[in-house]
Amino acid sequence: MRVRGVLIAFAVVLVILGIGLFMVRVGAGNLVGSGQVQAEKAAVASLRALHWAQGIFRRNAYLDADGNGEGEFGTLRQLAAADPLPSGESIPAPLVATAGGRLEGDVLEKGGYCFRLDLPEGTHARERRFVAWAWPVMEGIGTRRYCIDQDEQIWEAPAEGHVGCEAGPPPSTCPPDEGFVRWRGKTNLRPVGAQG
Repeated sequence: MRVRGVLIAFAVVLVILGIGLFMVRVGAGNLVGSGQVQAEKAAVASLRALHWAQGIFRRNAYLDADGNGEGEFGTLRQLAAADPLPSGESIPAPLVATAGGRLEGDVLEKGGYCFRLDLPEGTHARERRFVAWAWPVMEGIGTRRYCIDQDEQIWEAPAEGHVGCEAGPPPSTCPPDEGFVRWRGKTNLRPVGAQG
């Protein structure tokens, strides 16, 4: 009887160890992976929020340097009401939430990702185009970098050397090269830039 009880206890310990090993090998990987997926989804949602904010900023013509009645897109700091407009005034309310994040220079660090807005030179071009970028703050938080343009076209590519807020992609158009693919294969048609 006593040997049988010891064998049952031993079997129970082996089962518990087996379950523990399974959870460490499979569960931990899934836990890390699900965190990365969540950070990446939040990054895309933040890019869409920047697109929305740019649409409001331009539509309200908070910035109209050439005085033609067509508003221009603003910088990230102008959208966050962290910098004044050329008139010296700030927008009535921030269009970009920075709470829980850190806005340093032209880069917002929030939710494990770095965000930057790139604007072209010249008022005519700034009425029509912008590119917003998102890339991971550190290795392991996310594996992808993203960009969105004024037409809400979202593109993604592996983060590769773009990890850390100092290591963002160079200013360019979205998508900058053939290494990018459409995010989830989607084509969006919500342009916020001036036409023509």
